[in-house]
Amino acid sequence: MIWYSIYGLYEIIREYANCTSTLPLLCRYEHGWDPIPKPNPYDARTDQPLMLVWSRRRLNIWNEKSSIPAAIVGAPFVHYRKSRKIEKDTASRGTVAFPAHTTRQIDSVFDIDKYCEQLRNLPSEFQPVTICLHSNDLERKKDELYKKNGFNVVSAGPAWVLGFEFVQKFYDILRSHKYATSNQVGSYSFYAVEMGIPFFIFGDPAVLKNTGEPLMPSEFRYEDYQIGAYATAMFQGPTQVISEEQKKFVEDELGVHDCLSGTELRELLIESNKRLIEAYQEFLKTEQGGVEDKISTCGKLVEYYQLSGETDKQLEYILKTFEYDTPKANFCCHLGLYFQSIKKYEQAIFWYKLAAQLEKPAGSRLMWLPHIQLCVCYDRMGKHELAYEHNEIARKYSPKNNQILHNKRYLERVLGIGVPEKE
Repeated sequence: MIWYSIYGLYEIIREYANCTSTLPLLCRYEHGWDPIPKPNPYDARTDQPLMLVWSRRRLNIWNEKSSIPAAIVGAPFVHYRKSRKIEKDTASRGTVAFPAHTTRQIDSVFDIDKYCEQLRNLPSEFQPVTICLHSNDLERKKDELYKKNGFNVVSAGPAWVLGFEFVQKFYDILRSHKYATSNQVGSYSFYAVEMGIPFFIFGDPAVLKNTGEPLMPSEFRYEDYQIGAYATAMFQGPTQVISEEQKKFVEDELGVHDCLSGTELRELLIESNKRLIEAYQEFLKTEQGGVEDKISTCGKLVEYYQLSGETDKQLEYILKTFEYDTPKANFCCHLGLYFQSIKKYEQAIFWYKLAAQLEKPAGSRLMWLPHIQLCVCYDRMGKHELAYEHNEIARKYSPKNNQILHNKRYLERVLGIGVPEKE
């Protein structure tokens, strides 16, 4: 099963724990440094049986608010760097600036033109300055403002990736510079210092304006929180050195000396998975709970066995949902995927077509998922026109989906669509 994850963390953690391809990674993990003294709202809503945090500080915060077991895994990027022995380039030069970035629902507000002027006025030893933007800021076209001010703009690419693409690009950018800076403390601050690159806070701070996250303040700054204010004061610059105080703080926040080893993490994952699956199976045996609870539990078991590659178990719990209610669109997709995995494409197509016809929540991935899977099945059968037709239906529901766009380009080449005829 293909797993896109934010910054490729799923694959980094999997590699660090040396997980086999059949060991599902049933856990939630922090995606970056956070000064707010409570769990990230999305982490707090997890239904996973295990939470992986960066540091002892974050472990204490999690344990105060959640009954879900947690463990310190440290910062996955650091494990990636160390495993590949990535160090600062001997030819590194200038400064890479990481402006405080936006998220889907929180806008980072500051005067970019003024920030650019401040960066231009840095002493000569910090020049030239390169701007590294988050993909969310590229989507908002903030790169145009930096380019207008004469700066070179780079990016580690889309945040949601399959494997190591983001982290590899990030370290390629970071290691080529002598210094790093931002107008807000962030994960980049800690990654820089951890690999021996001095980091400093410079420029007016960003105000973070919430445009839709219900569990966050409407407006805030990192300096509003004790650890954020402490870090901001500690990294005030410019500076060309890393102090012992900074080094210790960074190592503590990254969990360098407190994290589980890869072997310990793998053993924890195996034990956590075992307990969870036993609990799900026992719940279904007791015949307790309502129909929706039983179907939901079957769904979690199906997804687990898809990850572990146990096809017989997948089929068992897909079909078990039919004991509780009429077929649901998501389980028709699961059944289609089962037949697809054993190359029985006609049967897979039947279930995907049924899924496409059944009622489903408007705007959910189930609006396009059956069609993208029909595209794959028809392509495998050599029926490229039908594959293209269903991919186009999927594109109507999810026009920016990378996989759908990739399919479109591939099928247009196969079908000769848009290719000029030879004279």
